[in-house]
Amino acid sequence: MRKFYLSGEIAAATSFYALHELYIFALENAPDLKTGNAFGKSALVKILSTPVNIIPFVSRAEREVLTNKFIALKDPSDVPHAIAASAFGCDTIVAYDEHFRDIAHIIPYKTPEDYL
Repeated sequence: MRKFYLSGEIAAATSFYALHELYIFALENAPDLKTGNAFGKSALVKILSTPVNIIPFVSRAEREVLTNKFIALKDPSDVPHAIAASAFGCDTIVAYDEHFRDIAHIIPYKTPEDYL
């Protein structure tokens, strides 16, 4: 298991999976492709300029091993996020997506407001 921080420290992380979803969200919610591209790139630049750690894609072998661990997730698009969090030793998944409650016994789920 790989971790971005030492015991007792708090570190924020996001994954390439989440960054991709952010970019697609911008494309799908803009009036045209050119505007969506500009919004998506701007959002990525803002996130990447913060001290957040970036979790890379996990290997195919890791994905195969960890997929069954998260069978309780009803939305298949949530599985890569859970796998990345698990592979990199995340202590908590922080999101607005309540589907992650289904795996809270494996990786605790919190909303951003829980940390405010």
